[in-house]
Amino acid sequence: MRYVVVCGEDVGGAPVPPSAFPGEQPLFVVRHPRARARLERQGAQVLVGDLDREAVYRRAFRSGKEPVLVAVPGCREATVVKTIRRVAPAAPLFVLADDGVNGRTPGVTRISRTELVARVLAPAIARAATRGRVDRVRKHFARAEHVLLMLQDDPDPDAIASALALRVLLGRTRASAPIATFGGIGRAENRAMTRLLEIEVERIPARDVLAYDMVAMVDVQPSFFEERVFSAVDLVIDHHPETVPVRAGLKDIRPSYGATSTILTEYLRAADVKIAPRLATALLYGIKSDTQDLERGATRADVEAFAFLHGLSNHAVLRRIERPELPERAVDLLAQAISRRRLVNGSVFAHLGAVEYPELVAQFADLFLQIHGGEWAVISGVVAGDLHISVRSAGQGRAAGDVVRRAFGALGSAGGHRSMAKAVVPMRTWRARVGHMSAERLRDAIASRFQRAIRSWSHSSAQRSVGSRTLRSWKHSTAARSSVSGTLRTS
Repeated sequence: MRYVVVCGEDVGGAPVPPSAFPGEQPLFVVRHPRARARLERQGAQVLVGDLDREAVYRRAFRSGKEPVLVAVPGCREATVVKTIRRVAPAAPLFVLADDGVNGRTPGVTRISRTELVARVLAPAIARAATRGRVDRVRKHFARAEHVLLMLQDDPDPDAIASALALRVLLGRTRASAPIATFGGIGRAENRAMTRLLEIEVERIPARDVLAYDMVAMVDVQPSFFEERVFSAVDLVIDHHPETVPVRAGLKDIRPSYGATSTILTEYLRAADVKIAPRLATALLYGIKSDTQDLERGATRADVEAFAFLHGLSNHAVLRRIERPELPERAVDLLAQAISRRRLVNGSVFAHLGAVEYPELVAQFADLFLQIHGGEWAVISGVVAGDLHISVRSAGQGRAAGDVVRRAFGALGSAGGHRSMAKAVVPMRTWRARVGHMSAERLRDAIASRFQRAIRSWSHSSAQRSVGSRTLRSWKHSTAARSSVSGTLRTS
């Protein structure tokens, strides 16, 4: 659809830049040739004529239903609007008005200049600023023959998608800009993502970093690595807060964003890069996974990037990524766990026995939370001599990380968020502190410790709640006494 913009000479010919309009290039209708020259230098289509005459609008309209933005002095607004209405009575009409000036012209929507800046010019300025960042990044890496795109150990979908997007942005190939990590990819969904979208993530030793001309990091910062090969890097793009100052040639760190994939999507859009379905699917999944379907820490920027990518993505592939295939051995473990599960006071417990990789324990914890009557899912398994315990909570106001620390923190590493948490306990520590036991007894011992931790957490939470209510009551009564006292004094 084409827009028609009617400009008075007092606005300098263009109240809105041509690039701000969606779809086809807008047609600007102006009175003076000098305004046409300014607009044509911006690549705009321009029609010159008397704004009070119908003839110019007959030339401007194709169907008579094109949206029209009128930006003329207030004294001439009524005349211009009436003239347009005679030529195109069905056209949606918008009038750019000064702040605080109200008009009641029937069938006309008024837009203040402040609103125009907020909705149109500010995004256009932000896009131009992002394009400037992209130009600096491209120029910085142009001289490098080999660029390493570095991810954290066990990278998540947001990191993988962001690295792929950066490679596309730089116009690089897999050979000239490999994606690498010091660790493997654990979760089944992440492995499915790399397989189905054909994204190769190499596992390299730390010493190989020195073989590259330049290093870029996405969704991670140098301080997150134990390896000391990163004294400084060339680029860091991340949405996590800086724990220590980042030393990098260029950096774009936005803790307010829900995903690094959102930042890279803005880069690609600002640079007018064509986003193929494969890349769009990766970026969409990166945002989905890091924001939990826009329910955790998502900003307006994340929502806009999500909406943009949604129509470009391959949703059949996305469904396969989110529901990864299970090997037969994992299905056997699941069947055993289901048959041996226990439901105790709203908590589902199951022990898988020996498991090949820890992500399977977390995957089954998500699954067992769907069991009717279960507000908690506590699933355990032994991986390479360590007891892994994954916990999921379905209720609001929960504190899974706190409960897991209370239950298992004295035996190993434990912690997490409100709805999900994890503990890893060396089996030698478990046997020394708790004892040797069968799989069923191990499950029951985990259940016993977890139930005690829930009661402890609930008790302390109730005490905090009572204390908070008491404090509010005290403040209220103090304020009331102060008010009465003040009344007596003034009386």
